[in-house]
Amino acid sequence: MDVERFWLSIDYQDSAMNYDDVQTYFNRHCRIRLRSGKEVFGVLWEELSDTDRAIYFASYIEHKKRISRVHSELNSSPPLRVSYDEIINIEQIDF
Repeated sequence: MDVERFWLSIDYQDSAMNYDDVQTYFNRHCRIRLRSGKEVFGVLWEELSDTDRAIYFASYIEHKKRISRVHSELNSSPPLRVSYDEIINIEQIDF
């Protein structure tokens, strides 16, 4: 099965990933399929606070800026908060 057929074969209503599956891909450049049917490319990461566990998404470049703290010097958009149950599938992109 080619990659495109694989993505098209997913039942978007019933196949959300669980937290443990999503956690495997934190801080890696990935292709992410959302429940809405949208496909995005970028990085997921987790931020923990005393009261909350949050998963965020940003483009690969924005994520690298955040890691290197360059984002404070540049006008970058804030990361998007994502719920793991909105993620249907993830594929790591190697380059």
